[in-house]
Amino acid sequence: MNLRDLGGIDDVIPQGLFLRSGKLSILTPTECAELCKRYNIQCIIDLRTPVEAAEFPDPLPEGVEYLQIPLLKDAAVGITHETGSDPMTIIRNLRKHPEKLKEMIPDFTALYTDIVTDGYSRSHLNQVVETLRANADKGITTLFHCTAGKDRTGIASMALLKSYGVGDKEIIRDYMRTNRNAFWTTIKKCIGIALLTRNWSLVKTAYKAFMADRKLIVTAIENYG
Repeated sequence: MNLRDLGGIDDVIPQGLFLRSGKLSILTPTECAELCKRYNIQCIIDLRTPVEAAEFPDPLPEGVEYLQIPLLKDAAVGITHETGSDPMTIIRNLRKHPEKLKEMIPDFTALYTDIVTDGYSRSHLNQVVETLRANADKGITTLFHCTAGKDRTGIASMALLKSYGVGDKEIIRDYMRTNRNAFWTTIKKCIGIALLTRNWSLVKTAYKAFMADRKLIVTAIENYG
């Protein structure tokens, strides 16, 4: 689920107050409750759209505050985001129509730019940062997440780190940690695509979409201002 604590980055981010992750719907209610207890999580910020959140809801433990602050107006179309079908259904459809894979992958450069420049997305991004910092000031641990914990969560992390004065080099380094944390999960997904589509070109395209790309976070940083 690509979970990690942002604490300690550049020696200015407080430990144990900011957790980032991918979707929590992969956990059972008991597992999610144990996670929140282990890390003392008192607030969860869901960066997904209402459609995504309704399709794959977080199994919220009692007493944990839940805030939905979507960074996109509509569900992003792409294999790194839920699009109304479970992963195996998507893969089976790709076997019948492999040419549709590229159509399912969004223009990530445009996506990263839009989140930091579009009025709706930028206002929600600012709200996320303000909420995270306000909670931290009260000693409240907050977990924020999207689907894969890579794109929207990566940009929210960038904005939060920027607010603390963290340098671009450290921001990029944190963003790229996703590749280490989610490597084997990505490999399993690509093996599934390979077995069902038997198309190596599609596997390479999918792998690139699943992995964090340094150029994308640099684009977000440059446009964030």
